[in-house]
Amino acid sequence: MPAAAIPAPPWRAPRKTPADRQPLSAEAVLSTALRLVDRDGLDALSMRRVAQELGTGAASLYAYFANKDELLEQLLDRVVGEIPLPDGGAADWVGEVKRSCYASREVFCSHRDLAKVARASIPVGPNSLRYTEALLGLLRGAGIPDRIAAWAMDQMAMVIIADAVEQAIHADLGRRTEADAAPYLAQVHDYFAALPADEFPNLVAVAPTMIQGSGDERFAFAIDIMVDGLARHAAPAGGAA
Repeated sequence: MPAAAIPAPPWRAPRKTPADRQPLSAEAVLSTALRLVDRDGLDALSMRRVAQELGTGAASLYAYFANKDELLEQLLDRVVGEIPLPDGGAADWVGEVKRSCYASREVFCSHRDLAKVARASIPVGPNSLRYTEALLGLLRGAGIPDRIAAWAMDQMAMVIIADAVEQAIHADLGRRTEADAAPYLAQVHDYFAALPADEFPNLVAVAPTMIQGSGDERFAFAIDIMVDGLARHAAPAGGAA
């Protein structure tokens, strides 16, 4: 019997099939990194893991990205590129801003907890710059003063990122849907309702409403408050309602 046909002893661990080497490029690295995040979450991402998926060594990745931070920065910008640019010529600028917020949230929520990368940082990649330019143009075109437009963009982004990160945390805890979260929310309701009413009369009174509303409804509520409040600063010719 040829040596190659001799079976391995049953106690020996089977060899792993070597990963097919893919043509290495910045795009291949980013695509692989995003696939890892979508599958396993941000904490699972490392230069070594990306290299393993590509069938190469981690050192080869540094020809395209100086470090993991740079990889994350460009990965975030790639995801921002999935968000449709706001229409600067929209007749209803308030509605367009809200639609853009909803679209941003949808994109970030579709990539697990990648939104964590955007916390405490100002995205400066080309896609981020184009999106910022378009949204600023929409706000300034409505007559929103520059400082208010800039601050509004920052605060709306914080709400969107926080919502996406919270959704990812809920998912990691097994609460992927409203139905999944229902038992936990019921416990919260029962706890508030059982508090001493003489010491916590307001918490007891609003216990039922504390857990009402879906995540989508609560996000829309937050965006309505922010954008409708922003409209108060628009010039009369800006078309604000």
